[in-house]
Amino acid sequence: MILHRLELRRFLGLPDHVFEFAPGLNVVVGPNEAGKSTLRTAIRTVLYENPATASSRYREQYRSWQVDDPPELRLHFELTGRRFTLTKNYATRKVVLADAATGQTWEQHKTVQERLVAALGLPTDDLFDATAHIAQTHLERIHVTSIGKELGVVIGGGGEDVTTAVRKLDTHLRSLERGSRGTAVKEPGLLVALERKDAALRGEVESLRRNAADADRARAELSELSVERARLAEEFAAKKVLLESNRDILQLEQRRSALKDNEHLWERKVGQIREYTARLAGLDRDLETATASGLPGEEGVAQGRSLQERLHARERDLAVLTAETDTPEGAAHGRRAVTIAIAGIVLAAAGAGILRLSSAAGWLAILLGLAALIGGVVQFLRSAQAQQLAEMRREERGRRRAALEAEMGEVQTAVQQLLAGLGCASLHEAQSRLDGYRDLAQERRRTAEFLDSLRGGSSDEAIVEQWNTVRRDIFGMDERLRDPEVAAKRLTPLQVQTLDREVRELEQSLGQKQRREMKVTVDLERLATDAEQLAAKEEQLEEVAEDFARVRRHLEVCRQALDALHEARRQAEIPVREIAEKRAGEYLRVATAGRYSRVRVEGENLELSAWSDEAGAWIPVEEPAISRGTVDLIYLAVRLALVEVLTHGKRPPLLFDDPFITFDDHRREGAMRLLRQLSADHQVILFTCTAQYDGFADRVITLPDRTAERDAAGPRAPFVERPATTEVPPVQAVGPLWEQTRD
Repeated sequence: MILHRLELRRFLGLPDHVFEFAPGLNVVVGPNEAGKSTLRTAIRTVLYENPATASSRYREQYRSWQVDDPPELRLHFELTGRRFTLTKNYATRKVVLADAATGQTWEQHKTVQERLVAALGLPTDDLFDATAHIAQTHLERIHVTSIGKELGVVIGGGGEDVTTAVRKLDTHLRSLERGSRGTAVKEPGLLVALERKDAALRGEVESLRRNAADADRARAELSELSVERARLAEEFAAKKVLLESNRDILQLEQRRSALKDNEHLWERKVGQIREYTARLAGLDRDLETATASGLPGEEGVAQGRSLQERLHARERDLAVLTAETDTPEGAAHGRRAVTIAIAGIVLAAAGAGILRLSSAAGWLAILLGLAALIGGVVQFLRSAQAQQLAEMRREERGRRRAALEAEMGEVQTAVQQLLAGLGCASLHEAQSRLDGYRDLAQERRRTAEFLDSLRGGSSDEAIVEQWNTVRRDIFGMDERLRDPEVAAKRLTPLQVQTLDREVRELEQSLGQKQRREMKVTVDLERLATDAEQLAAKEEQLEEVAEDFARVRRHLEVCRQALDALHEARRQAEIPVREIAEKRAGEYLRVATAGRYSRVRVEGENLELSAWSDEAGAWIPVEEPAISRGTVDLIYLAVRLALVEVLTHGKRPPLLFDDPFITFDDHRREGAMRLLRQLSADHQVILFTCTAQYDGFADRVITLPDRTAERDAAGPRAPFVERPATTEVPPVQAVGPLWEQTRD
């Protein structure tokens, strides 16, 4: 795994910063309080911590000063040639891993952590600290204890300390837990004895304590009830007075509203009386005008309509009679009969002429000619008779037409005489004048009836006086409602409804408080306890409970320690000796320039020895046989070899917290050669407070002196990256986000 870019927001002393790393050896240089420890913590946090399960205290611990939100960390890294972005936001408690190439994201911390562990090869942060994170304190500790013990911590293998601890812890646990599994023993262990004593005292104290607590609660509750009841009574009285006032105001407004409606009715009634009185006078004038010029009688108009209908009937009869005409069918039949008779004579003469030639043909022609002659004569006679009948019909129609025309003249004369008597130019005019008069009379009758219904037996003056009385009452109510005292208490209907509900609730609450106060008073009289006896029992119980809790905590710690030691022994199966003799020897050869190239691990205590060509023998890795710097280098070589085995060939980044501060120039140069070789397979980040490693670095990141910045008046100086002296291309300066530029 290669870390490319780490963005920090609101994280401890680096509230808004970005760090960019090279794939090889990175040197982070800065004085104390510059942020080196914060940067190491940030790398460890972004790789292993879960923001979703972090406690509030833990989140606050990482938050920068003078900011409200928890931190957010974003790591851009490369794995097997693919770029990823890991974001952990402690404000939203979310974690997101994104593939930069495909855009695929993973948001479940378990899934994300599984992928990170698969890439790092170190499943826990503790294992990461014990292997890939090497600090100066680790090197100092091996001189206080021993290399074997420190390596045992790293690999969890069995040494004499583990064996002794396992045996002692197991015996101690058995002694403490004797009799705790239900078996009868003569002398139970301390845990069981304390547990039984605690249970007995707790039963006695609980009974006394319940009475005392109940009495205390009753007294406190009684005091609160008294105060609360007084407050509720005062509030209830004030709100009830205000509610009654608003009810009176509401009733007054309702009466005023009813009077307003009544006033509108009276106003409308007076207006209608005035309107229909004027309309009645107009109808009287119209009736007088209609009768002044003479009014046609109904009988005359009815007679005129009868004559008019009779005249129209005769006109229709005359039209039908005129439409009847004689057809010339009789004359045509006469002409055809003459033609047939002549044709028969000619045919008979022709037959007589051809008798000499053919008697049969001649007689046939003669017979046909005679037949035609007879038919023509008969048809002529019929035609003459039809013409005579048609002439008789024409004479009859002439007589009927003359009679109809005479009757029509008489009817027209009668109509003219009737219209002259009615004084109208036409029968339609007479009918219209009569209908208009009837309509006016009917309208006047309806208007008069409606006026009578409006008045209801009262005079117009009395009705107007009643209207004025209602208006005076409304004016008086308006003046009362506009009174400042009434206006100050006046609420909206919704507020009155809310106030009414509050008054009812207050009344219920006040009753409940009074009943509760009576009950608590009775309970308080009943609750009586011996205070001195309770105090003595509580003191005894407190002592026993403290002893019992202390023993349980001690027991739990011992169990965890025993489990940890068993797990460490199980992990001791890792082939440490083979690793130390091979990979650690290679690292040591580089670090010591070939002076030491072989390392051996012996015994269960992981005792280290190194082969010295000068001595021609194996030399214990301890002072004074080997210098302290060489001891540190050998421990460092073995520790780095363990990284490879524990990660199963993975390449996690290696963090070095200034581990070479006690090295001389020769040993420091050897150690840096080792780091340069490691940087070919691992990304290495070395934290230091001096610039003496810059020449070995692929990238140098310089942290400013924040203590000096706080004392200075100028703005904060950004982080500066310096190109290494090796053949590495220069890199951009890295600092706060607002000072960054991107390609």
